[in-house]
Order: sequence, then C-alpha cells, then structure tokens
Amino acid sequence: MNRQQNNKGDKPMTQLIGAICEKGNKIVTVSDRMVGTGDMTLTFEHEQPKAQVILKTAVVLTAGTMHEPDLIIDARERARGRERIRDVADALKEVYQELRMQHIEDEILKPMAGLKSFEEYHTKQTTLHDSVVMEMNRRIKNYDLNSTLLLAGVDEKAHILEIGNPGIWRSSDAVGYSTIGMGGRHADNVFAWYRYSINLPLQEAAYIAFEAKKRAEMAGGVGAITDVLIIDKKGIQIVKPDTISKLEEIYSERESRQTRGTFDRNITELKLQTDPFKNS
Repeated sequence: MNRQQNNKGDKPMTQLIGAICEKGNKIVTVSDRMVGTGDMTLTFEHEQPKAQVILKTAVVLTAGTMHEPDLIIDARERARGRERIRDVADALKEVYQELRMQHIEDEILKPMAGLKSFEEYHTKQTTLHDSVVMEMNRRIKNYDLNSTLLLAGVDEKAHILEIGNPGIWRSSDAVGYSTIGMGGRHADNVFAWYRYSINLPLQEAAYIAFEAKKRAEMAGGVGAITDVLIIDKKGIQIVKPDTISKLEEIYSERESRQTRGTFDRNITELKLQTDPFKNS
C-alpha cells in the first residue's frame, strides 16, 4: 500500500501510548518496536526503542513506515533553544508539512505534469488540461505521509500531543492519555475501564498503560517487546527489563484471576527501576 492509497481509517501496525500522571507532573510512555515498509510487505521488531529524544524532557515516538528517519532529526535541530512543549510541536508540524510537500512534488507533480514545485504548478496550472488539474488536486488533497508522531514532554506541566497528516497537531492534555496504532481501540477501553485520571500516582498509571499495550496486542500488528519511559522535569528514564518482567507477571496473574478495576500492593508498591534514557 503506497501513501496515496492509504485509507483514512487505516491504523499503523504498532502501538504507542502516552499517559499523564502524578497530578500532571509526569508522563509514562509505553510502546512496542514494530516497524514496517511503506507497502507493508515487510514488518519486524526493531532492536531499538521507538522513542527519540527531542528535548532533555521530551521524546517523540513514531507510528507508520520506516522511510522518514530524518524527520525527527530535522525537527530536533529546529526545536533547538525552545523549551515549551507546544513550541516543539510547532517545529515538528513545520518539518512534517515540508516533508509532505516534498513528497507530493516528487510523487505527483513531477510524474504527472513534469513540474518541479508547487510554485511552478500554480504558475502553469491554467495551461494544463482540466482533467489533469482535477486529478492532481484530488491526489494532493488525499496524499498521506503515513506517519503519526506522539510527542510526550514536560515543561511547567506534562503534555501529550499527536502530529499527523496533513501536518497538524492535537493536544491530549485534557483527556490525559493518547493511544496510536493498530490496537488503539483495545488500549482506549483499558483507560476507560479504569476511569483514568492525570491525578493517579506513577505506579498505577504505569500499570494501566502497560495493560493497555498488552490488550492492544490482541489486535495483531503490535509487537511483543515493550519499552516503558518515565518523563518529568528532571529528565527521561527508561524502565529496566526486570521491572518490565514484573509488570508482565502482574498482568498475567491479574488476567488469570480476572482482576480489573482495583490495585493491590503488587502495583501500588511496585519499584519502578530505571536507567537514564540516552537514545537520540
């Protein structure tokens, strides 16, 4: 499936989750490592976490194809010196829109009319046949870069924003969480079941986000490897594998007992062991 054929309802074969907690002062992100080619003929779990540092207190996670690795690099450079998370979102939006326009020029304007840029298209549009103009406009309108970004970061407060086609961002701060990917419906149901609130303590938020990711795996197209990050004003930490294994044990045990909606000491007293996250 190429970008122009991507349907509006299509979901990327991955799962990204962000959840604000501790009265709006911290964020937990949970993600798999599933990546795929543009036509989805090849999918696999990458060796590296999906999160990329964009500020010392913010990360970007990417859902979609693996063809745009420079998007985050370019946005990071443009966001240099910016401290507000929403300003970083603006930088991501700008790079996203520019990249989309570049692809439209390469994949629509040049092949269909031999035009090198939007400026040339606007200048020569009246010289083209009406049917060609209508078809090009249709393809430009429907063009999908097939990439959605989850920006999670903390300035004065924690923020979660989504940047997606055609290059706009939306805040999930009011809801307190965001889910992107193939298993989004399953993940959303978990947050709804627990009546999620940004006031929840870190341990409970981390478990809910982890359970949401595990539930999302039922949709297919979601990888089994799980990465958990914790973000606050001090920086970004990645949860150690031993703690991930403990979360797996708690989830499996609760599933076997069909326990949901309450938190026992295994969760409330869970030691979230972490290391500094240095992926960049």
